Amino acid sequence: MKRAVISAFILLSLAACGPKQSDPVKDAIRGKVEEQLGELKSLSFINLELVESSTFGEEIARRRSTIELRRKQNIKLAEGYQANGKVLNANAKLEAALKDEAVLKGIEAIEKRLADHDSLGVKELDIYKFSAVARTTEGSTDINDMFIAIIPASEIVAMDYKKENLLKSSGSLIPGYKALFD
Repeated sequence: MKRAVISAFILLSLAACGPKQSDPVKDAIRGKVEEQLGELKSLSFINLELVESSTFGEEIARRRSTIELRRKQNIKLAEGYQANGKVLNANAKLEAALKDEAVLKGIEAIEKRLADHDSLGVKELDIYKFSAVARTTEGSTDINDMFIAIIPASEIVAMDYKKENLLKSSGSLIPGYKALFD
């Protein structure tokens, strides 16, 4: 019995000392930080937390809501300009509302296409918040409360100190979305 306990302890100790699995999120952050600061001697993470995850369906709904709100605001502004005799301003706001209407129709088509392929529930990206200390040959740099948007393939698509700035660039991940604005 004593040998079995000792053998189990030795096996567990050896397993703990074996090669450690790398963390794909930390590896991606390390690569992005190194891209910005130059070759790293080390990167020590103080904190790394998942803040938000979104699917293609959730992102489409968020974008639709934003564009619908903007369209309504443009129509209201156009009415105000029209009432005050500012025809050029009114026409510009109506034109912007018409463009938003076309984008909304495009979003609807994209949503239908993704739904047809059962892709609305597919994860689009994760947003993480991290703090770390980066050491280079130049010295050390504290990175405090940085946000990253990372796709499931562990590729960082945006990095910023403000979370809302990440969401501005995430629409380009929706297949066909960026073309709606060209």
